Amino acid sequence: MALLSGPLLEPGCGGSRPDAGAVGRPAGAPPHEGELSALELQPTRSCPPLPPISGFVERDDAVLLTEALTPYRATGSNLYYLQQLLTYAQQDHNQALADAVGEVLDDLVCLSLPIARIWGFNDSSDRSSIRDAPDAYREEGLRGLDQAVWEAKRRGIRLIIPLVNNWADYGGLPAYAAWASRIDRNPRWHDDFFWDARLRQWWKDYAFMLANRVNTFTGVAYKDEPTILAWEIGNELRCPSCRGTSRLADTVRELAHFLKQVMPRHLIADGGEGFDDQPGLYLGLSNPYPVRGDEGTSFSTLAAIEDLDLLSYHHYPRSYGLESARDTEIWIERHQGVAAVFGKVAYLGECGAVATDAERARSYDWWLKHVFEVNGGLVGLMWQLLPDARTANDQFSVHARRDHATAYILSRWGAYLR
Repeated sequence: MALLSGPLLEPGCGGSRPDAGAVGRPAGAPPHEGELSALELQPTRSCPPLPPISGFVERDDAVLLTEALTPYRATGSNLYYLQQLLTYAQQDHNQALADAVGEVLDDLVCLSLPIARIWGFNDSSDRSSIRDAPDAYREEGLRGLDQAVWEAKRRGIRLIIPLVNNWADYGGLPAYAAWASRIDRNPRWHDDFFWDARLRQWWKDYAFMLANRVNTFTGVAYKDEPTILAWEIGNELRCPSCRGTSRLADTVRELAHFLKQVMPRHLIADGGEGFDDQPGLYLGLSNPYPVRGDEGTSFSTLAAIEDLDLLSYHHYPRSYGLESARDTEIWIERHQGVAAVFGKVAYLGECGAVATDAERARSYDWWLKHVFEVNGGLVGLMWQLLPDARTANDQFSVHARRDHATAYILSRWGAYLR
């Protein structure tokens, strides 16, 4: 999703600074060196718990299995903002921010949505950043990510984590280009990531550091953390200057191979929108834009990359010019089918509708039916679930405690897949 702006909540909103006695590690966290200044996230709703995280999820041909060889299917939501919010909460001892995270994670539990997709990067100039230069990692930002993983883990929620953004929100590829511009004293651009090995090495350096980092809350290295369902190369990578070449696919192939070496126990995904350059595979679409190669990416080419386990596609009908019911059917069916031909698992990584609560609920019900029932899909996520204190910053946001029709549909599909 590209339509992001600003922090989730202003760091000081929603309440006064708590007493020092309110500060401490979450229950059960191992001892560690240094003070995390992390706030307890107490449950805000009483609901039947999700099953605890037990072992990794693996791909066997076009299916997902737990280590107990149980088929894995689930739905969930994007909660991209968790790292930033928890970093603010730790820095400011702000209980209101911590409670907002606890609230939305508890909502996932209550709705039977055991997957969250969260940003595993923050390359911005904001004080919540994880990295503000190629070799400058900030412990404050990393601890926010650490806590996000821990809070999901103790609720039984698995995570899908992209490692860079295509867009400027939270830094993204524009931040990489800005770093190169400062170093070279010459302009560098977004698409240089796909052409310049140095920028890709900065991505690899971050992935390697994160793989070997021991989470300060769980005591487990990221590469050994079963709570992480999958790593995504990046969120919605595009490269218009790559059109007609294999550069974007070559980049994904290179980075996926690297991730398989440093995160060998995890599933690897591309994180893309599902754009393609083979319109013949999507006959019947009312608008050829997303399948004619304009953005330099090709879902069908990515499907052949050996080190990718999962293939992502997103669904924003209005943004992609695919607003008819038949467009939706084709978009979901063909992505699921192309992935299966290569033994991969396609998943709906984001979806959103600009509509009233009732209209959106009908759309989500229709889409999820086509993912899970009609096409045998295994994973489907909506964009985005929000805590009550969060003011919507796009037209796709859902407040589970206010948008009752949408919440009902999500919970119904969550229970169906549980």
